Amino acid sequence: MTLAELLEQQAMALPEAERKKLAAKLLASTASSTVPPRRHAGAAKGRVHFAPDFDTPLDDFAEYT
Repeated sequence: MTLAELLEQQAMALPEAERKKLAAKLLASTASSTVPPRRHAGAAKGRVHFAPDFDTPLDDFAEYT
C-alpha cells in the first residue's frame, strides 16, 4: 500500500466535518506553494537607500587598519 493510499484510507475513516477541514488545509497549503512571478532587474530601484557615509571606515575597526 502506498503512502497516498494509506492517507486516503485514514482520511475516509474521519467524520465528514473533519474531512472537510483536512481538505481545506490541504488546498490552502497547495495554493501557497504556487510558483511566484519572475523577478526582473531593477524591480527594487528607488527602494534601497544607503547613508552618504556608507563607505567611510568605522571607528570600531581603526586598530585593524
